[in-house]
Amino acid sequence: MALISSQQITEAGKTPTLSTPAASDTFTNSGKEFIFVKNGSGSSINITVTAQISSVDLSGYGTLTKSNTVFAVASGASSFVGPFAPEAYSASDGTVTFACSSAESIDVAILYL
Repeated sequence: MALISSQQITEAGKTPTLSTPAASDTFTNSGKEFIFVKNGSGSSINITVTAQISSVDLSGYGTLTKSNTVFAVASGASSFVGPFAPEAYSASDGTVTFACSSAESIDVAILYL
């Protein structure tokens, strides 16, 4: 597992530095970050972002279930996933954990505005 540094997109633009994901990776989450995924493989992949809470009791609505976020990225496509509410996705150390179903020909970056 690797902690991936976030990269800011500014008015001047940003060419992100991409990295190959590990089996599971993390990033520090303020609620503004999102995952950029470039799928250069010949197959669709899934990005799974781990929710830190599984349910919340909301007055007037009862108990609501929160699941992990799973996002499919088609073969040859690039996608953005997020942002992620800290109260739902951040662990006690302020990080979010995500995993790619495959790392072959996959590149990721953590970006924020």
